[in-house]
Amino acid sequence: MSKGRQAVSRRQGSGRVTPSKLRRTAVIAVDGVLAVGTGALGGLFATGTASAVAPTPGWTGLQAPLPTAPDAPGTNPTATMYQESCSSPVTCVDVGFYEDGSSTAHALLETYSGGSWTALEAPLPSDAAPAGFSKALGASCAVDGSCIAVGEYGTTAGGDAAFIDTLSGGHWGILEAPLPSDAATGASAGAFLKSVDCTSASSCTAVGSYRNTGGSEVGFIDTLVSGHWSSQVAPQPAGAAGSTVTVLESVSCPSVGACAAGGFYENASSHFEGDLLSQSANGSWTAQDAPLPADAAIGTSAESLIGNTNVAPQAVSCGPTSCEAVGLYVDTSGKGRGLLERLSGGAWSATESPQPPNAAPESDQDTQLTAASCTFDGCVATGLYQDAAMGQRALIDTVNAAGVATATEGPQPSDAATGSSVHAALDAVSCLSLNQCAAVGSYVNGAGRTIALIDSLSAGTWSDMAAAIPSGAASGSSARSELTSVSSPPGGGAVQAGGDFNDGSGNQQGLLHSYTPTEGYWTNASDGGVFSYNAVFHGSAGSLRLNAPVVGMAATPGDGGYWEVATDGGIFNYGDAHFYGSTGSLHLNAPVVGMAATPDGAGYWLVASDGGIFNYGDAQFYGSAGSIHLNKPVVGMAATPDGKGYWLVASDGGIFTYGDAVFQGSAGSIHLNKPVVGMAADATGLGYWLVATDGGIFTYGDAVFQGSAGGIHLNKPVVGMLSTFDGAGYWLVATDGGIFSYGDAGFQGSAGSLHLNAPMVGGAPT
Repeated sequence: MSKGRQAVSRRQGSGRVTPSKLRRTAVIAVDGVLAVGTGALGGLFATGTASAVAPTPGWTGLQAPLPTAPDAPGTNPTATMYQESCSSPVTCVDVGFYEDGSSTAHALLETYSGGSWTALEAPLPSDAAPAGFSKALGASCAVDGSCIAVGEYGTTAGGDAAFIDTLSGGHWGILEAPLPSDAATGASAGAFLKSVDCTSASSCTAVGSYRNTGGSEVGFIDTLVSGHWSSQVAPQPAGAAGSTVTVLESVSCPSVGACAAGGFYENASSHFEGDLLSQSANGSWTAQDAPLPADAAIGTSAESLIGNTNVAPQAVSCGPTSCEAVGLYVDTSGKGRGLLERLSGGAWSATESPQPPNAAPESDQDTQLTAASCTFDGCVATGLYQDAAMGQRALIDTVNAAGVATATEGPQPSDAATGSSVHAALDAVSCLSLNQCAAVGSYVNGAGRTIALIDSLSAGTWSDMAAAIPSGAASGSSARSELTSVSSPPGGGAVQAGGDFNDGSGNQQGLLHSYTPTEGYWTNASDGGVFSYNAVFHGSAGSLRLNAPVVGMAATPGDGGYWEVATDGGIFNYGDAHFYGSTGSLHLNAPVVGMAATPDGAGYWLVASDGGIFNYGDAQFYGSAGSIHLNKPVVGMAATPDGKGYWLVASDGGIFTYGDAVFQGSAGSIHLNKPVVGMAADATGLGYWLVATDGGIFTYGDAVFQGSAGGIHLNKPVVGMLSTFDGAGYWLVATDGGIFSYGDAGFQGSAGSLHLNAPMVGGAPT
């Protein structure tokens, strides 16, 4: 245990502040005094490129490219995307299928890298039938450059088999998915993998179904551990019939060795029941009937489906402390009702999905939940419900950390149909927190056309928009589009979604949608004053008497909140940034010099000049330099995109790596003109920048040099740097508040022309 290591403390630090009311204005505060928030040009020197311009924010849609070999798409192809996974704002995979000229389906892998999508027909094992079908059904990307795709294909023997494709080093490799020893072979074989979740590049869990030698359809689980895949029969609930159907639809693993899975099975009475699995700490799996609410039908009328296979593949999602499985059940009057299954404390419990006030009376209800996304502070589930006018509306259920669920009608654009013609649903959802979510699906407009729908949650409010459709899309009566998958990468930033649309010839094409966030940033001074630029001002410590000066800040995903940290480790939190602990009441061996937040905003690290690390909330301790002799003091830190590691940087440019942070090089062995004062990690986590007081930039790994202030005369020294969401640009911050922008880091304003009560010490991007 290093000198800097401290157990997570719930004590209130000397800097603890909880603002009584959020300020959501376009102004900034310096020591509590209002000042102009944008437009001050002092300190701007864009020497890296001809112009530092932020990318255009908002959603854009494009037709998914299709492979040309080995099986070219048909003249009238059918293509769609099933599931998406993003490991960062710049790396994603979306999977589905497309049809060739013979209307045979082929598994489709779409990979997003370098700002564009490329298509590949999924490679298949050697026993794949030359003219056989295949579909990619699930995907998971744990870290940049490492993804898993799963699905099914037809074999030369006439059976069906499951495949696992692995993206590594920029290339997709193929593996025939291992099956339990009693799997049928030859023409009798029947297997598929429907869902996969990876916690790291070497730890994944995939679920699906196979046919055994007795002719039964049985759920199975494939597990990747240290580069080796193994298979096991999924346990069945006690009520499962001996020769029956069992299918696992979805799996979610919040950490290595901790997973939950959901599906359905056929009981002895030939009725379908919900099947829930959970994995214990020792790696063993247990299964049980999905518990049902008190008004559920029983006996021959009983039916429960966890995950509606006809609507969306994702039905189970886990956060750090609980899981939520969603679906539907049938009540005693034969009506479909939304079902929420919660796994907490090792036990599953069931509640009926709440519905908005305009829901139909109980005798006319028809509700189902088809997707869920769980974060550190709760879960969001989406689906549909029937309103009092017999219209179908989009449903959003929010389940807080205590398990209490509330319902919201998913908003629709103003051109949506009315009355009994209303027809909307949300098929997929991805959240960073209960303040930041994206949900996708479709709605019917007044002309009766089905249009892709995007609902976004920000600062507690859901907003809607019709998804932009690529040029060449069908119009009039042939117009149709929908989105069925969505992924929000760790730390916020870009969102990616997938689905399909009709083109001008009436063909169903794959649809890929991308969201670019609005660029903005905050800077802060040693007196705690916060300056906001194209970002929401949530408060500051500028008007408080501080025990010690502020030395840095970090932000939650989006522009919802931020923390400030003082040299004594006191924490000041604003907006949706929660207080998780501080060192403000402790005796420190060395002063705190900076902080970094976890990707979900549910924790943070503090770093001291001796390299000691203090972790709070969900920020894990991966090691520190607190117990070693340093040549120079540590001046800052940066977290990896997945929050499972961090780098420390010393004033001589020396780099210390912990967790999954990879050492890409350092300036520790070279003579520096000026000392290093900070660092930033790029979007992939495979590179980083260092910045010196003269504005000199040092790049390592895949971090791209976009320019520096090292060759110009500065009014004041640089004290830190911030990177853009996509890692294609960065800002430098000087002590006089001057901002230097490079690459795609757009200049949003600075305090360089203002008189400051105290020098600037750092900043954070939105």
